[in-house]
Amino acid sequence: MAVHRRDVSAVAVVLALLWLVAPAIGTTPVDAAGRLRVAASIFPLYDIVRHVAGSAAEVVLVLPPGASPHTFEPTPATVRALAGASVIFVVGHGLDDWAARLARGAGVPDPVRVDRGIRLRRVYAGGGADPHYWLSAPNGKRIATTVAAELERRAPDRGAEIQRALAAYLARLDTADREIRRLLADLPNRRIATVHDAFGYFADAYGLEVAAAFEAFPGREPGPRFVVEFQRKIRASGVGMVFTEPQLSVAALRPIARDLGVTLGVLDPLGGLPGREGYVELLLWDARAVAAAARGVTP
Repeated sequence: MAVHRRDVSAVAVVLALLWLVAPAIGTTPVDAAGRLRVAASIFPLYDIVRHVAGSAAEVVLVLPPGASPHTFEPTPATVRALAGASVIFVVGHGLDDWAARLARGAGVPDPVRVDRGIRLRRVYAGGGADPHYWLSAPNGKRIATTVAAELERRAPDRGAEIQRALAAYLARLDTADREIRRLLADLPNRRIATVHDAFGYFADAYGLEVAAAFEAFPGREPGPRFVVEFQRKIRASGVGMVFTEPQLSVAALRPIARDLGVTLGVLDPLGGLPGREGYVELLLWDARAVAAAARGVTP
């Protein structure tokens, strides 16, 4: 599945409106308390950054919780929120390029992609990388380490504080990783089916198999041939549930699931919603959902 291109017209309109908000966009990289002002494109990065930064930085989230980076339409308010940020942390690989463009328009320097040290899955047409690499605790640790290095570079006087916060957060991620592995041990069926192919890294990290994905492009209804192949894979896999996402419509999937005799559950790739108000909580929430579905119980 390839991540489809953003509709750049909406971004272009917002950037054209920057002239109207330019006086509000400052250039000072720190606030009155000596904190950096930084931004993150999506909630998982935002939560990682704020835990690693601690009191050394104010962190701005660009994509509102509940919205999808694949379908989000930015507004002038989105740009104003970036005012004065010294850097924006992004996933890259087509998922949040729109956020990087908005940031540049708001005077934020080149974005920092957080995939350093992460082995990317080359699964998309043309050899493109799967951008959902934050969806495993080991990759979360790599992201946190990249963020810490960038924050230290920009605020060397807060280096010791950032390193203490990083160490504490890495320990939390280690604990979460062990709990996820415990939750997903000895499942009767290690196959999952999803509305779109966002959980490959999660599956690879925890010994699962993504047997089928409904949408070839997030937020776009699949064509007839893709639906037929999806149905074939579901029947062959033995899964009893297809996981949707809170950020995407399930209108097209619901009647197909009914015909297949499978139920619809929820896996969340982004979080920031009740029950997964943090990145660690998000990973655990998804693991519990997979475990419950495999065992045929209500999470």
